[in-house]
Amino acid sequence: MLLFPLIFAFLSVVSAKDENVLMTEVFEIIVNPPMFNWTYEGKTDQFVYQPSLLNAPDLPSWINYVFSPLHHCGYLFGVPPSHNNANIQLEIIALNRKTYETRHEHINIHVSEKLNPAKYEVHMKIDNLNVDNMFEVERMESLKDIYRKVLWKDSENDLYVTFLSSAIKLGARKPLNPTEGEGVVLRLGSQSAFSPELTELQEEVRPLWKAAYPCPRDFKRTKVERLFRNSGFHMDWCSFRLIDDNNSALHQSVSKEKLLNSVENAYEDRWETVTKSEVPQRSYLHEFLFTILVPMFVMIFLALVLSLILCFHHEGIKDPESEAFFYNLYHICVDYYRSKRMEDTPPDELNQYATIHRATQSLRSLSNNREMTLSPDPMLLSRSHTNSPTSTINRGVHCRPNPPPYVRPKYRPEL
Repeated sequence: MLLFPLIFAFLSVVSAKDENVLMTEVFEIIVNPPMFNWTYEGKTDQFVYQPSLLNAPDLPSWINYVFSPLHHCGYLFGVPPSHNNANIQLEIIALNRKTYETRHEHINIHVSEKLNPAKYEVHMKIDNLNVDNMFEVERMESLKDIYRKVLWKDSENDLYVTFLSSAIKLGARKPLNPTEGEGVVLRLGSQSAFSPELTELQEEVRPLWKAAYPCPRDFKRTKVERLFRNSGFHMDWCSFRLIDDNNSALHQSVSKEKLLNSVENAYEDRWETVTKSEVPQRSYLHEFLFTILVPMFVMIFLALVLSLILCFHHEGIKDPESEAFFYNLYHICVDYYRSKRMEDTPPDELNQYATIHRATQSLRSLSNNREMTLSPDPMLLSRSHTNSPTSTINRGVHCRPNPPPYVRPKYRPEL
């Protein structure tokens, strides 16, 4: 039973397609229906492709995959690392959504060293295009012709693409208009030194480097703008750079390799997770005491101090209005009770009470008038009273002196 899987794996490896790629140069592999012996039937989303390393879930970091709805195919592209004579085996699984049929294909990538790699590179960004647009031969050749024939004539024989990536993948934002391109970042390299035209162009856009990146579209137009606009390229001049020999693609790949090797040597041992018992425990008792009890003690202390101050120094606090309020508190409560009782009393009882109150007031007024008529004249009383300080007779309008006590006369025989 194990013989058939081994035979199948051997046949798949033998029938794998070979692709030769060069270091420091962008390669391109087209993934389309004819690769799997299928025929395109006019539906853009009929076929789905999933590339990965053989016996691995994903692609290497230096290989990218993008599907182009415009060309109805996928593209594998990237820049090989500085590993000469390296062999990379890829597996591509294809799905036909119409028939739910799956097929797979193997690709062997052979990495070779490039003779005379680029020492000078031009870094640029194109706003109105996508990555898949740059795989069109005519469009890429028109971009190279601008440099080979006008701006960088010495690079006519060895100009090639050293870097290609989507601006979205590098951190740019998607355009507000979905019909606009996402943006492409690429580099063109050569062994020839930079021309005076390129140096002058960099000096022209150098002040833009201080602006916030990325610049808005159509933020700046240079004197060579017409060369790119006529070919359909809308350049972002804030991203235009000239990269010399020290920062070229070859040196960057070598430095990356050294960095990876140093990291691998530094972290040879795999990191192991700690057990739950080894995790240190932290006590929050001190935090609880500091945040809860300390403010509570301070509040209690301040309350006691204020209470003592108010208890022992109340005599020095004089407020006539407060004293009058407390003295008349009883009368205030009585008035409030009466008013509340009057509000709760029905109207019939109020009318009866008002009638009785008026009768009482009239009787009281008649009694007062009668007393006034029976009382003597105050002038006469003032004349009849003595003004002696030793007099014990009470004086007043309504008070008369009491008569002397009755004394029985003594008996006399002659009478």
